[in-house]
Amino acid sequence: MKNLIHANIYLLEQAGRLLIEMTDSDYAAPDGTLYGSSLGQHLRHCLDHYASFLRGLPESAIDYDHRVREQELECSTSCARKEILQIRSRLEEITEFDVTSRIKVKMDCGGADHSWHESTLGRELQFLVSHTVHHFAMINGMCSYRGIKMEEGFGIAPSTLRHRQLATID
Repeated sequence: MKNLIHANIYLLEQAGRLLIEMTDSDYAAPDGTLYGSSLGQHLRHCLDHYASFLRGLPESAIDYDHRVREQELECSTSCARKEILQIRSRLEEITEFDVTSRIKVKMDCGGADHSWHESTLGRELQFLVSHTVHHFAMINGMCSYRGIKMEEGFGIAPSTLRHRQLATID
């Protein structure tokens, strides 16, 4: 389980390093290429999923649709950095579970089924990695379009990075 938690923490740390280099105006500015969303909205969306995960963990019932959507997280890099530190700290404290711990998950995936479904802690930590990488890829594209330099590997799936690394060794 430590590897899954570490993977999520690594992604959060990447976001934190990006935020240090970014102005609030760049962070909050809407981007015409992605439905008018901002970098801040994408990061806030990711942080909301982590918050939902952590909020539901004590009861083993994670409702990803019940998100706070705090607007300040979309506009303030310092607010987002504080939230990242809090989430990281809480992720590091997860010790009473193992990856096979059963949990219930609720997420609107379209259609009429809004019921709870069974999952495991490990699967949800994997989901958070995948979901975060997906949004980081969009953030990377938005930053590239604006000329904002990105950290190597930001928004690229770990399996893709590993594949590229192995391809260069051959």
